Amino acid sequence: MDHVATGRCAIDEFSFRYLAPAQASTAARELDAYERAFQATPAGDDATTVDLAPLFRALVTGAAPAGDARERLLALLLQVHQPMTVTPCAGYGVHASYPSPRAYYPLRFTLLDQGQRWQLDMRQLRLRPDGASAGARLALKLRADFTLYAPLYNLFRKSLFALEAGHFLAELAALAPHAGLRIETVAKPRSLRLEVHDDGTPANWQAALAAHRAYARERSSGRFHGGFYPAPHTFDVPAVEALHGALAAGQAALAHILPGAPPIGARLCLRPGHGVDPGVYRVTGSAPACVDPRDPVDACGRAYNYDNFNFRTVPAVLFLCVDELAFHCNDATFTEMNMALGYLNQQLIRHLSGHGLVGRPFRSYDQLAIDNLLQTAADGQRAYYGLLVARNRCREAWGVLR
Repeated sequence: MDHVATGRCAIDEFSFRYLAPAQASTAARELDAYERAFQATPAGDDATTVDLAPLFRALVTGAAPAGDARERLLALLLQVHQPMTVTPCAGYGVHASYPSPRAYYPLRFTLLDQGQRWQLDMRQLRLRPDGASAGARLALKLRADFTLYAPLYNLFRKSLFALEAGHFLAELAALAPHAGLRIETVAKPRSLRLEVHDDGTPANWQAALAAHRAYARERSSGRFHGGFYPAPHTFDVPAVEALHGALAAGQAALAHILPGAPPIGARLCLRPGHGVDPGVYRVTGSAPACVDPRDPVDACGRAYNYDNFNFRTVPAVLFLCVDELAFHCNDATFTEMNMALGYLNQQLIRHLSGHGLVGRPFRSYDQLAIDNLLQTAADGQRAYYGLLVARNRCREAWGVLR
């Protein structure tokens, strides 16, 4: 962890998590220097815009674009970022292949190709020219529209942006090899850039696209209005071992996709199950180690900040943890740390979906209560990002309807 020159991101995050100043959330705050650097600026209309509707239609009808690297990259973006399902009459009813708090989906994309810069308009499915760029390498710059966030998130929107960028990156990186592409992340204090390498036109990646669409339709836990109430479920030993393996695989992948990110620890809260003892477990090494044998899941529910989450039938809650001095790092380290957390959480969401479960990430909890429950201070860490693990009641309902 880099503790030199504390950045604005860390200061705002500390204030949001521990001080919660009411005056900081009464009206939308002006963008600070960090946010202005990442704020999306829409390009104007131009006669040379590129219509992406044919590419989008090809995707939704099951085709697998096999053009040049740029076309395949645009297909990946449309596949990953565009909504796969919409829940009518719900406040946050848009669901893509990765989660976004309050369904904001604020990420915006700038394409760099052959010395030209293009703005990707996901609403109108247009690629708009936006001037020249240095170099000819194919790349993608990640930006955001911070004006979408409610005033409640004035101090938190930088964290939400970086976390969501990590979730998005995990989905893009999962599909990229099937498209014959390789993604390299370059994180700087005021820039998030994805270098795109062409490994050759794929023979056929139609099956990978179809599998991704099926996953994206099943991923969301938010298809009911008014809250999340999971179906009853318990873990057995193979399920715990598989989750541990997925976490280890995700942490190993981080070393390649985000090599500058600080290390991330984990605590697993388990209810009793089939051969599974309850308790708080430190997830490191070859097997989870119990640090408290009491069932902690109800306590997780009491520390959660909203009343529309029902933890009673939840078999497990996982918390990703960071160095306790994370609130004293510079902006570049803070951004990459949050991206790593989002990336790792998304890896676990994909794993759970493949086992008929749902993973719902959350950050709304009493920080001190959770750290005391998890005993993170013993490792010099703090809980930072939660993942509720459950069986989706929505799936049970659809099964009856069929």
